[in-house]
Order: sequence, then C-alpha cells, then structure tokens
Amino acid sequence: MSQISLPFEVGHTVEARSFELGFRGAWFRCKIEKILNKGRSLFYDLKYLDFTEEGIHTTKVFQKRHGENEKNHLMVRPLCPRQRHENEVLNEEEGGLVVVDGLWKVGDLVDWWKDDCYWSGTVREVSEEDETVKIELLPKPYGEGGSYDAVFKDLRPSLEWSLEDGWIVPFSKDGEKRQCAKLMKLPSEDQVKGDEETREEGKVRVTKKLVGEEGLVLNIMESESIEAAVMDLEEQVVRIEWIKGMLSLNVPNSETSTWICED
Repeated sequence: MSQISLPFEVGHTVEARSFELGFRGAWFRCKIEKILNKGRSLFYDLKYLDFTEEGIHTTKVFQKRHGENEKNHLMVRPLCPRQRHENEVLNEEEGGLVVVDGLWKVGDLVDWWKDDCYWSGTVREVSEEDETVKIELLPKPYGEGGSYDAVFKDLRPSLEWSLEDGWIVPFSKDGEKRQCAKLMKLPSEDQVKGDEETREEGKVRVTKKLVGEEGLVLNIMESESIEAAVMDLEEQVVRIEWIKGMLSLNVPNSETSTWICED
C-alpha cells in the first residue's frame, strides 16, 4: 500500500508498535522523521519520544506477525484521543475525546502506561478502595503475557484504529458485551462546510420571502427537528435586520424623530 492512502506525514507524532520479542503488545510515542519507499514496501524513520537515548528506527509500516503468512498489520496509528472521565466537565470545543464510563471493571480492555509506553491487556481484578487493578497483558504471541498490579491513573481504554473506520471502542471480550468508554468525535471539515452553506442558503431564501409575504411560515410546521427550529431562529434574525435596514432608509434624519432602532 502506498503512502498516498495513509494520513501520516513527516513531522507527525504517532503511536507505533513492534513485533520484536520483549515489546509485543506495546505502543510507543514516535515522531515521523522520514518516509521511504524500498521496492514495493513503505518504511518510516521514527524517533521514539520517550526514549531520547535511542537513535532513529527504520520501521516497515506493514508487517506480518511471526507465524502468519497472509495478514499484513499496520504498525503505525495516530495518537489516541484525549481522555476524560464522565464525571468531569467537558468542553464542547474539545472534540475527539474518549470518555471513560465510570470506574474500571473486570473484563475491560485497557492500555497500561508502564516503562514509558502503553501495554495492552485486560482488567482481571479491581480494588476501588485503593484505586488499583490487576491487569493481564495480551498473551503470547500477541503480547508478552503476565499479570501486573496497576493504578487507575495509569490506565486508558484500549482503542482500535483502521483506515476504514477510524477509532472504535472494542467490546469487552469477557462476559457481557460492555464498552468501557465512548467516543466524542469532531465533525469533519465537509460537515462543517455543509452546515455553513445550508445556513447561508436559508438566509438568502428568507430574505426573498420577506417582501409581499402574507403570513409567517415556519420550518417547524413541516418538520419538528432541532435543525428546523434553529433555521426559524436564524430567519427571524434576518427579518429583524431587514426591517432595521428599511427603517434607516425611510425615517427622516430629524432631531424630532421618535424612531429608534435598538439591538
């Protein structure tokens, strides 16, 4: 697969993984220093941000896991969305968040910050009193295996990322199908542009309707959606602005005039 279909560029900060023994199942923060094409393969020169003593690592972007002959795995992904807990005040401008659903529970899929990287695993025990969990890392050959004690503050939800679907929160693999977090996504640039164009078209439409209109026609008469109500409000603003403009044109410029336009 060529770089054209990937969203990464030189200078981007990403997360990268390795299938090397001792580091399986871990994600590292890296900066892309260079993009290379060797034959039909794509490589990134990566600088590990939390291991400053390490030099530049050349990483093959698509790799096969040891023992697998067909499936290629993407070794690089964007930085995980920022994390908040559901009881925290959320800023509407902070789109692209992952909101944690209360306390951690047995079976939750999490990433554990340990030794300057994130290790993926499953929560096996929870102690709410001292805010600790026992986490079991991904089993071999997908991870290094083993059980460890971790504190709440060092955990984040395990997310999956793909070119087709972007970020998703996987279901718990144990017991009930529970998702330990939910995603709050930013609208795409196309969506924002489309909303702005729709509002502008509405303003033009209502301006044309003002002159000679016998009755007040509301969008909510045709649809009870929030979008219709918002459009009605915007149309009333345009009406008021139009009336103020007409008053300013027709009212004589006199000190004795009692006509005043106030916001």
